[in-house]
Amino acid sequence: MNGYLANFIIYTFAMVGFIALALYVYKKTIYTPLQKNDKKILSVETAMKLSPTKTIYILNVGTERFLIAGDNNSTTMLSKLENLNLNTNDLDIKTTKYSQDLQYTTSNDQR
Repeated sequence: MNGYLANFIIYTFAMVGFIALALYVYKKTIYTPLQKNDKKILSVETAMKLSPTKTIYILNVGTERFLIAGDNNSTTMLSKLENLNLNTNDLDIKTTKYSQDLQYTTSNDQR
């Protein structure tokens, strides 16, 4: 009886080790990221929440910039932005009134 239990434990650890080794080899050899270089082609420059479900983003795609709006159901490109040398931290933007107006109009549209 002890021989069967010892064999069962040894074979179980051997199989778990084999599976772990196979997973390690798979991750190191087969899995390759889509982009190997450190250059970021797509990045989010700024994101601003207008409501709990609505956000607008400024995206950098290569050398171009886009204004994108997103919510739970859709994503919309609002415009392509000009390449101005402005620092977004220097801008004083008041968004409270606009986000409340947007929330009010969208809640009325759903009725």
